[in-house]
Parts: sequence; structure tokens; C-alpha cells
Amino acid sequence: MFGYSKIYNRNYLSKLVYLFTCEYCFSHYVTVAFLIITKFHLLFNDWRGYIIAGFALVWIANIYMSVFGFVRVGMKKEKIEADIKEVKLKEVKDDKL
Repeated sequence: MFGYSKIYNRNYLSKLVYLFTCEYCFSHYVTVAFLIITKFHLLFNDWRGYIIAGFALVWIANIYMSVFGFVRVGMKKEKIEADIKEVKLKEVKDDKL
């Protein structure tokens, strides 16, 4: 009547596409898959241990992604600075000739 089936199908398609573009969301999906496969839990041996383990794993994964981002930005900045110095050095050499 209101076209819910069309919206419902598009919603799953957009989530599937968004899965690979959002590393924060992707870390949650990987964590859930990891918990299901390994049956890993923390502190408690029941469902509460799985909840705690899920939050802990996502937290650690996001810390690693943040550190990777900082390192990547730092490396890119150093490369740009080296390229600028190289261009200046080349200009100085060309001016001397």
C-alpha cells in the first residue's frame, strides 16, 4: 500500500554498499562475525560476556584504525614536505646553470 517492500529492499542494498565505505560500521560487523566464529567472551561465561567482548573488540579496533590514520597522515605530510624540498632544490640547480 505505501511501498514498504521497495524501501525495505533498497535499505538492505544501501547497507551492503555502505558496509565497505564506513570503517566504523565495518568494525562492528567484523566483531560480530569474530564473536560468532570463536565464541569469545570476557569476564562472564554467559551472554553478558559476549556483549562486553563486543564492545571491547570494537573499541580496540577503532583505536588501531585511529592510530593507522594518524600514521598515514604523518607519512603523507612528510612525503609532501620532501617533494617541496626536492622542487626547491631543482629550482636552485636550474638557476645556477
